[in-house]
Amino acid sequence: MDTTISLEQYPMWYIGFCLLAGLIGALLLYFKDNTFKEASRRQRWFLLPIALFRFLAISAIAFLLLTPLIKNKLTDIVKRTVVIMQDNSASIRQEFGKGDSAALASSLTNLEQSLGEQFRVETYHFGDKLEKGFDFNFNEKTTNLSDGIEEISNLYANQYLAAVVMATDGIYNQGSNPVYSTARMDVPIYAVALGDTTPQKDLLIERVLNNKIAYLGDKFTIRVDLSATNCKGNTTSINIYQGKGNGTKITSKAVSIKSEDFSHSEEFTLSTSIPGIIQYNIELNRVKGEVTTQNNRQTIFIEVLDNRQKILLLAASPHPDIAAIRQSMEQNRNYETKVAYINNFKESVKNYDLVILHGIPSQRNTADEVLEQIKSNQIPAWYIVTNQTAISNLNNAQSVMRIDGTNVGTSNDVRSQLKNNFTLFTVDEELLRQLQNLPPIIAPFGKFAASPTTQTLLKQKIGSVSTEYPLLAMEQAQGYKVAVFNAEGLWRWRLFNYKQFGNHNAFDELISKTVQYLSVKNDKRKFRVNIPKTLFNENENVTFDAELYNDSYELVNEPEVNLNVFDENGKSFPFVFTKIGKSYALDAGFFPVGTYTWKAMTALNGKEYSAEGRFSVAPIQLESLQTTADHGLMYSLAKQYGGAVVYPDSVSRLSKMILANPDLKPLSFSSFKTKPIINLKWLFGLILGLLALEWFVRKFLGGY
Repeated sequence: MDTTISLEQYPMWYIGFCLLAGLIGALLLYFKDNTFKEASRRQRWFLLPIALFRFLAISAIAFLLLTPLIKNKLTDIVKRTVVIMQDNSASIRQEFGKGDSAALASSLTNLEQSLGEQFRVETYHFGDKLEKGFDFNFNEKTTNLSDGIEEISNLYANQYLAAVVMATDGIYNQGSNPVYSTARMDVPIYAVALGDTTPQKDLLIERVLNNKIAYLGDKFTIRVDLSATNCKGNTTSINIYQGKGNGTKITSKAVSIKSEDFSHSEEFTLSTSIPGIIQYNIELNRVKGEVTTQNNRQTIFIEVLDNRQKILLLAASPHPDIAAIRQSMEQNRNYETKVAYINNFKESVKNYDLVILHGIPSQRNTADEVLEQIKSNQIPAWYIVTNQTAISNLNNAQSVMRIDGTNVGTSNDVRSQLKNNFTLFTVDEELLRQLQNLPPIIAPFGKFAASPTTQTLLKQKIGSVSTEYPLLAMEQAQGYKVAVFNAEGLWRWRLFNYKQFGNHNAFDELISKTVQYLSVKNDKRKFRVNIPKTLFNENENVTFDAELYNDSYELVNEPEVNLNVFDENGKSFPFVFTKIGKSYALDAGFFPVGTYTWKAMTALNGKEYSAEGRFSVAPIQLESLQTTADHGLMYSLAKQYGGAVVYPDSVSRLSKMILANPDLKPLSFSSFKTKPIINLKWLFGLILGLLALEWFVRKFLGGY
């Protein structure tokens, strides 16, 4: 620290005036004053240093009147930062033996120490994300180079970053190419090139393409893309196994490798026989001399759903409408439709999600048992009125529609006309336009009246007269949904639709929208636990959310909610939900690859509630798909940022490169601190001491 004294308001030669003022004051007091005229010669000589005290005191006071300042110059030496990034992905482990890993750890640690004298060194490891410190277990499932560089750029922006050292094999399988990253650093990147760039003998599954979901009883396709390097003349087989572990082999195809750089795709068509999350293992038979077989195998999971809604189409007798409705519903794989006739129907309707009753209750068979089951089990029902319908029984079976004044065998030809203010589901404009032009169908003669809670989609137009008689109406007033279509002849609409437009789209959409509305059940559960999906990757957190309702269906979250997750061996992992707002949430973290079941439990007002389900965790195998290091990428990065590339046995050279770079020397910062001398308390003490000593001597010599 350098210290100087300066005068901010006056030139420095004003100090001469201060000394002159002190000299004049001392001379006048000691040489013009006759107070010590009778003093002895010895006493006169003794007064000389006392006069000096007066001179110094007056000069100092005059100097302070000039408001002098003390200026201190402060110099700080700031070490710049060097970041060392180490690739911890599984692709490094494929190339490294135990000794290689230890050697890399030793080299990077020595580099950190050698740079630490002149720089502040920060270390990181990365895979799918950047984390503090070194880690040499090489277990990261993905590599994201661009995000790692971007995060370093953000972390050390304006923090005197000197250089970045990156030890990697140049293989990335997440994010963008780091050469074209939007993050721009104004410091050199030095790369430690790991791995081997020589293509070795290797056979691998590049990708498996498949649907994540299939429906029970359907067929689905798996496409396997494989490649081979330096394997010309060999033969392998693609084997597919079902079940955990090796499971059961369900199919296999042989593949002949015809070139050194070989690619091939093969498709397999499989069928589903059981519901749930099914594991499939795709495996290639190894060829002699392969560098690794870890990439010869991939595991996929397909969720086989058995949640197709079961719909019963129950008719009084065969009718063209039955075929028209069934063909329309078969377009949707979510529906499983069964056609039956009331005269020989012996089943219970409890297992169906919707019952479509065509001409039932009929004049020959009132189907009292079926109608009672529908009511008692609150099964959605769609009544289609025909000339066989027993109208009085129909009026008693449902509350949507009442038909009065009918006579057996009398009917009207009616067209459909849209009713305004229908809100139960949306109908697109094209369908609305086409519904206006459909041909007439047959409705019973009579008076039609819908209940106050009913919504009407279509009303009847008899001849040229528009009426308010409902044609298609529906409601949910009795705890379950009911619809009534007051006419027969739907088959005419389907044929007309095809004749006009070459397809059945409008008719199919009308049937599908109606069936979908009726068959979707209202969720009346008071305790609900949701999981965003049933298939997670092994690097994804498994999360849950839950809702609990009181008797008034208001959200509450006072009780604690517990969750147990069970693996395939029955081991339990207990969790407790966190209360957020008026609901619950849980982040259960990572789970190893496998299939799990879960059960959540809580209690409210003395009543216990539970929910359960299952999920699977699939492996990530991206790191095994590329076994050849990409040193060209690292040379591009080094050139782009003005760095260099070295190999693991030359890491010590990096220290010399960085230390020898004059642009990376520590930074020196200077600052100035000023304060008035008048603030120095000891100076007042000195002046006061000089004046007091002078006064004492003069008093002693009789001067006062």
